[in-house]
Amino acid sequence: DISDSGSDLEDFDMEDADSEAAAPEDGIEGYAPREPTEAGPSEYPQSEMMIEPDEEADAEQLAAYRARRRDEADEDKEFPDELELHPNVLARERLARYRGLKSLRTSPWAEDEDRAHEPEEWRRLLQIPDYKSSRVLTAREALVGGVAPGTRVHVHLRGVPDKLRESYTPAAPVTLFSLLRHENKKTAVNFLINLSSDYPKSIKSKEELILQCGPRRMIIRPLFSQAGTTPNDVHKYSRYLHPGQSAVATFMGPVVWGSVPTLIYKRTSTEQAESADASNAGLSLIATGTSLPPSTSRVVAKRVILTGHPYHIHKKVVTIRYMFFNKEDVDWFKAMPLWTKRGRSGYVKETLGTHGYFKATFDGRINPQDAIGISLYKRVWPRNATMLEGPMLGASPQEAIGDDMDMEEQ
Repeated sequence: DISDSGSDLEDFDMEDADSEAAAPEDGIEGYAPREPTEAGPSEYPQSEMMIEPDEEADAEQLAAYRARRRDEADEDKEFPDELELHPNVLARERLARYRGLKSLRTSPWAEDEDRAHEPEEWRRLLQIPDYKSSRVLTAREALVGGVAPGTRVHVHLRGVPDKLRESYTPAAPVTLFSLLRHENKKTAVNFLINLSSDYPKSIKSKEELILQCGPRRMIIRPLFSQAGTTPNDVHKYSRYLHPGQSAVATFMGPVVWGSVPTLIYKRTSTEQAESADASNAGLSLIATGTSLPPSTSRVVAKRVILTGHPYHIHKKVVTIRYMFFNKEDVDWFKAMPLWTKRGRSGYVKETLGTHGYFKATFDGRINPQDAIGISLYKRVWPRNATMLEGPMLGASPQEAIGDDMDMEEQ
């Protein structure tokens, strides 16, 4: 029997997943508290004159600054989302699809702006408004009727594919399974996965993996994003999943009810296969996971950080360079909030000259060694999973059945 409350059915709550502490690049939650006010002269400099820098000297200084920052990033990995624009690239064109958010965790996401870029089948995916109630109802339906456990039955199959008929051997068992209601339909599914700390490499987002979930086996190219719950249901996209870390893997695939354990494999290279055991050659178990409630409203936002260098500091007014390289880009992103690595926040005051220099006012004094940045976001969309039939080692992505999953869409 099943309880009325459904408490005996295991389920995974997104709130159980750990969420990272807010950083300055995430928005207002990560900003440092304002400094107390103190008496003093005007914070504005006496002279507002801007001397245009020499282009060749400015280019050399930019190259030296970025080389120094690159070494620091490799050592500390402080800015994994940082984007360095070429001086000849227009930021307003390169980042046309990106938008600013006051807070990554609380600011509402305008989904209407993404209609032009969403996948063609996105509007046909199954939407489940109340996942918990639907899961309990589906589980109860499966317990009605059927064959009692321990009963011997004869099964007659019709329409068996020729491939299965040719590969059948009486010495090997044949496994039969059935699906719950709606499990033949496609939606945006989520899995909380943990990359093994013994795996030597990081896994890149959208990299090909093989997922084994119950009786189903799929080739997936998942999006990785941060776990946890947010009021606006927006989660930051992760470019890499490093060994020992956890993330939510999202892709378009069949509905999965409840918390189903998952195994994730990766095909190994020829050199790795030769050095591996014969039983595991060509395939490596890299991660384990658990299915999460599917959701088409969960927004995976890719973040880009543009950073600048404080060129001149006068109390709370700072002249910034190397973030933009023309006056038009400064005017285009003028409404974006500024932040520093140490938690100070500010805004663009005015542009200076034609080389992308600008003045900004902050809520406190900043350190000359501090980096100043703005955060921009765009929505990224999950990719289709492909059903994998046959041996896991023998089938390649080209040999998989169809480009998309053969299932009913809604």
